Amino acid sequence: MELKKYQQSALDTIRAYLLELQGYGPAHAFIYIKKQSYNSDYFQNIPFVCVKIPTGGGKTLVACYSVSEIMGSFLKNKMDKGIVMWFVPSEAIKTQTLRKFKNRNDLHRRVLDESFQNGVRIFSNEEALRIRKEDVQDNLCIIISSLEAFRKEKTLQKKYKVYQENGSLLSHFENLDDRDDLEKDEEGTIINSLANVVRMSHPLVVIDEGHKTQTELSFDFLNNLNPSFVIEYTATPRSASNILVNISPAELKDEQMVKIPLVLESSAQWQNAVARGLEKRAELEKEGKKNTGEYIRPIALIQAQPKSKTQNNVTVEQIKEYLLSTKISEEEIAIKTSDRNDLDGVDLFSKKCKIRYIITVNALAEGWDCSFAYVLISVANVGSKIAVEQIIGRIIRMPYAKRKKNEALNRSYIFASAKNFNEAASNIISGLERNGYSKLDLIAVSSNGDMSQDPKEVNRAVNKDFAVPLMSLEDEKLTFEELIGEDFELAKQNAEFDFEIHYDNDGRAIIDIEGDNKWHKGKQQILNLTYRDKNFSKQELVQWLDKKLRFTLLDKPNKVKFVDKAVDYQLNHKSLAELSVNRYLFLNRLNEAITNVLESYAKKRFVDFIDKKKIATKAFYNFPETITLKEQIPQKFNKNYYEKIDKLNKEELAFVERLDLDSLPNVEFWVRNREKQDPFFIQGWKKSKFYPDFVALTKNENIVALEWKGEDRISNEDTGYKVEIAEEWVKLGKAKLHFFLVHNGNVEEVLRDLTAL
Repeated sequence: MELKKYQQSALDTIRAYLLELQGYGPAHAFIYIKKQSYNSDYFQNIPFVCVKIPTGGGKTLVACYSVSEIMGSFLKNKMDKGIVMWFVPSEAIKTQTLRKFKNRNDLHRRVLDESFQNGVRIFSNEEALRIRKEDVQDNLCIIISSLEAFRKEKTLQKKYKVYQENGSLLSHFENLDDRDDLEKDEEGTIINSLANVVRMSHPLVVIDEGHKTQTELSFDFLNNLNPSFVIEYTATPRSASNILVNISPAELKDEQMVKIPLVLESSAQWQNAVARGLEKRAELEKEGKKNTGEYIRPIALIQAQPKSKTQNNVTVEQIKEYLLSTKISEEEIAIKTSDRNDLDGVDLFSKKCKIRYIITVNALAEGWDCSFAYVLISVANVGSKIAVEQIIGRIIRMPYAKRKKNEALNRSYIFASAKNFNEAASNIISGLERNGYSKLDLIAVSSNGDMSQDPKEVNRAVNKDFAVPLMSLEDEKLTFEELIGEDFELAKQNAEFDFEIHYDNDGRAIIDIEGDNKWHKGKQQILNLTYRDKNFSKQELVQWLDKKLRFTLLDKPNKVKFVDKAVDYQLNHKSLAELSVNRYLFLNRLNEAITNVLESYAKKRFVDFIDKKKIATKAFYNFPETITLKEQIPQKFNKNYYEKIDKLNKEELAFVERLDLDSLPNVEFWVRNREKQDPFFIQGWKKSKFYPDFVALTKNENIVALEWKGEDRISNEDTGYKVEIAEEWVKLGKAKLHFFLVHNGNVEEVLRDLTAL
């Protein structure tokens, strides 16, 4: 499937980290990628990173792809075998995750099966008590467990089955040498427990909702499992998390994944809140029927209060009586509480389903994500701890992940019963934050019913269309695919390259930062991997390499022929067994070789097109009239193309402050050019597009692209390439296009040159 832009960006960042990790270790890699300090307190030298994605953004899907990336890179010595410990915060989430992962038609399972050639086994922690040695040796075994199944004080471990002696696991411990990293009984004998099986595998640890892992005790038990890599996914990271990926709500909205902003109305009387919520749901259903091509039946979630002997709470039964009194039919009402579940086995997306109202207390807090839920009505006193914030994420997903023509269907609605509006707003904001959103994702309805604009959407401040010319080929925008063309045949290219293999294939790497700051690996323990004869088939190896190589512009037969040539060449120097065991090292080198062939070919075509004047510049797209910001800054600028701007780092901010000054009277306006979001980029002979950080327009109609670089990246290979293709873009502009590479050492010079344009 095609990933959303932010999901692909998340995976790109993870890949970049994994690449740096192999050369320089977890701390150095993180600092290089994020320019932030790295916290090694919890897992010392074990890689430990966090992926932040707001509720509704598909954290689990990104996690599935990430498992493939980590196993194929940092943990390639495992050969796609062993154990992944997938920890979830509750039994509800565990049940939901197991249902997805065990269903071979589910998207998440399809991603895993595709990545690991169907060599995936899924276990609950209870089922894993009978996991066989062959399961671990021949498959990637994903054990889905609640935190509580493992997170217990050592003095109480004997009460929990994962730590108990288990005869079903005996085969894992046969012919095992004495090991200090395994738990032993009072007599010094290794316990045949699931926890010890996991420890021997040095698992990849995935933590769903990582912020729930709050205590030192949690990290102690995770450390005690001998992890080789720890990655957490959450909407609200802990302060100590190493946030490698930080996806904003605006990115989810841009990709049509969520119904934001949320619209809040508050009433002092609960009956008024319910009545207004019912009216809004009915209005949305009318609008939904106009939405041709998609079936939408808006659902209202109504949060009642728990029964109480001491307080006069508004209970589930009272809410239902109220609904029936308004002529709502019984078949349209469902109750979902801890002791009653009318939703069991019901397909809420079916056109035959009648349910439009779901009454709950807090049973929808986890593991429920029906995108038809548009309206949340809470009579549960939003000041209470079990209030609306716990189920706010249940109404935020966009039906079919597709923005609707009617703006009313692109928003979520909350009708709250509260003593005063400020109390309601404060607690709604708290709920948003628990789901990875902020107060900027909330719209409050005024007393006369008016709604303000989405606070993250900003209009342009300049009444002038602005389009920056792109490189074009035969009046179409230039693309990498066009440079490669339809006649390119990879199979005819040279497939010979050097490839060094490692002979300590069974050795588990230890991490050690030495004096030269290079990350060194040494043999610590045996992984007990068995390489089956099936791994030594040339056909199987070629097929495996073909599936792992991501080159969508190449047709499969052409790619397979090249891979076959590359394998044949290597077999002149190495055995098939050596190639198979070192397949991930071979894959990386083969991927690099194909990339080099493609870019070399694209560069020749690029230069040829330039020489023959086939490449020109042409304006294709205007900067949009309205944009959605990720994290706007309060500062206002005089010459910014938009009313507000996204957050910048300190150096970039200092530069645009200078760019904005009246001392540059010839600058009419400037605009922040956001990577992969805004319409201006420079296409060269590499696949990735170059998005300069800022663009300025002078009063003489000169267009100036400005790329800011930190001191550590001024002279690296990537910067050199960007400067080279930018200079080609400038030449094509007939003295109206200009480019500057800006850094702390040349700001004054650049600004001086700008005044002359």
